[in-house]
Amino acid sequence: TQGRGAAAASEPADRPAGDLVLEADAAFARQDYARARTLYERAVAGGAASVHTLSRLALLQSWDGDLSEAIDNDRRALALAPADLDLSLDLARVLTWKNDLGEAIHIYEDLRARHPEEPRVLLGLGQALGWKGRYVEADDLYRDMEQRRIDPIAAHLGRAHVAAWKGDYDAAAHFYGDVLRADPGNFDGRLGLAELHHWQGLDRTARAQADNLVLDHPESREAQKLRQEIHESLRPHAGLDASRQSDNDSNRVDTAGAAYTFMAEPQTSIRIGYATYDAEFRCKTAGLCETLAGVPPVDRVVETRAQLLSAGVTSRLIAPLNFHARLGAAREETFRGGSRLLAVGGGFIRWQVGPRLAVAGTGSREALFDTAPLIDRGIHVDSADLSLEFRFRPAWILAGSAGYGSYSDGNARKSAGVSAEWRLPVANPSVTARLDLRYRSFNADKNDGYFDPLRYDSELLTVAVADSYRRGRIYWRVEGTYGRQDFNTAGGSSSGAGNNDRVQAAYASFGVGFGTRASLEAFYSRSDYALQVATGFTSTRSGFAFRMRF
Repeated sequence: TQGRGAAAASEPADRPAGDLVLEADAAFARQDYARARTLYERAVAGGAASVHTLSRLALLQSWDGDLSEAIDNDRRALALAPADLDLSLDLARVLTWKNDLGEAIHIYEDLRARHPEEPRVLLGLGQALGWKGRYVEADDLYRDMEQRRIDPIAAHLGRAHVAAWKGDYDAAAHFYGDVLRADPGNFDGRLGLAELHHWQGLDRTARAQADNLVLDHPESREAQKLRQEIHESLRPHAGLDASRQSDNDSNRVDTAGAAYTFMAEPQTSIRIGYATYDAEFRCKTAGLCETLAGVPPVDRVVETRAQLLSAGVTSRLIAPLNFHARLGAAREETFRGGSRLLAVGGGFIRWQVGPRLAVAGTGSREALFDTAPLIDRGIHVDSADLSLEFRFRPAWILAGSAGYGSYSDGNARKSAGVSAEWRLPVANPSVTARLDLRYRSFNADKNDGYFDPLRYDSELLTVAVADSYRRGRIYWRVEGTYGRQDFNTAGGSSSGAGNNDRVQAAYASFGVGFGTRASLEAFYSRSDYALQVATGFTSTRSGFAFRMRF
């Protein structure tokens, strides 16, 4: 904008508007789009607000991402030529880009009534319906185009896009493959397949595909944008996190962490992280204070801290397999001034068995940093878990898990759970609902600072709503959980909390992106769900996370 303004300032201000339009047309023809936009703007301001100048200016503004300005000028041009099909299509296209999908669909539907076999109208309507999350209608529209032989290759591409948007990547890859077998050089098919591989995390393939697209089509802004997006996603990035967790038993833990992640190759990342945990709580009885701190006074605040240094690798070696492994060292300080060093680590492997079934196995050794007593005692747990996910419909996932954990104090736990998740087939905002049923049992009720009932079960419903604006630069998420939990200890079934106890939990986050490389997110949660923290107490957690991509 500054360059256009400087160029304009150096030219005479009283040039005839017609001359400006002719020069703008010439600049547009030689692809000097910044110069062309400046001249069209001056021509329109000088009175040359014709259909040609307004529509050409709107096109350039849309390419620069100034969608509101483009829409205004498209409307001005359309007011001069209400029956112009191209102008109506341009307006609907930019409205779709701006996510004003309701008005875009209305325009396309009106055009469809007047031009029932115009491919551009039908394809634009299909795209707007897909972006609106009306996947069935979009796919039916494209299928009808195929049957009526109205631009069938583009219609097949539309079906590929719809499948990709709703997460059916295998079907999308099949459709893209059909198109490229029929037309190996098809630009949209190549672009869509590269984008699909990027969404799947297959950036080794996606990067090469995007690079080749730009070589073959250097004029394509879409290819350049995808290549830039992929290359930026592979840049190193760092994060800073800070949070405070507290519960209704006077435990408090302040956490601060930093992490740096870089790509060893396009599908393998390495993360190095460091975090500190400053924990405190208030002794409520003389016996407790004496046991934990060696000092008898009641109502004494006891403090300790821990540090964790870790390094991990995450890789998608081949398309069906995701692998992660991490190793680290935790340093824990005791109430009496001593310290210990503990090796921690873990990992998982996830296997996507066809389009609907996924199997994952995890194992870890984790130190419990949820309270000062847990850090003082050095309680840690070695665990192994197995989970299955089955997507029996595009919007539904059924999952089951089972696991075993061994604690450093000789205790052990057994866990099992099933869940059903449903996603509303609408893109903005996204709405998901999840029903969780969990069971857990321990060998003994040791009262060692963590929640270890002999038997525990819960049934919870969680609903989450999330959305983003300005191409993801402003985003938010809210979650609410409601249900019941029940458990019994060595003394029998609890007569208070835990006996058919109601569960309520809430989470909210809000983030802002600064350009395309930095973001700041704030979050808050409150939960009386006993498995939310190691202690089982009602807890709150708040903090922020800063992310920076280099």
